[in-house]
Amino acid sequence: MNDASNVIIRCAGCGAANRIPTDRIGKAAKCGKCHVKLPTDPAAAEAEASYKIRCTDCGAKNRVPGAKLKAGAKCGKCGAMLKTEELFTPQPIMVSDGNFDSMVLKSPLPVMVWAWAPW
Repeated sequence: MNDASNVIIRCAGCGAANRIPTDRIGKAAKCGKCHVKLPTDPAAAEAEASYKIRCTDCGAKNRVPGAKLKAGAKCGKCGAMLKTEELFTPQPIMVSDGNFDSMVLKSPLPVMVWAWAPW
């Protein structure tokens, strides 16, 4: 149903996806769920980057919009703060027996472990 003549814009108030015809871009539009005015400029029509992060407390998967990473994202199930700073860790992390549980097993992101032994 989503063809080239429609653009999906998410409401900033309630998060609902609204289908806007391309000929209405730049004109007034309201959210169909909460009736908040939608930004219909062409820049708002582009898809916003979002990240999937697993909660370290309850294990639930959470979708966090890119604009809300610095705002302190919370888990939708248990309400715990999500560790969004780990998304942008620029280098490999040293893992040992002492921190394996917290760094690998409870990581909010997928983990690739490379093990080396001198034998």
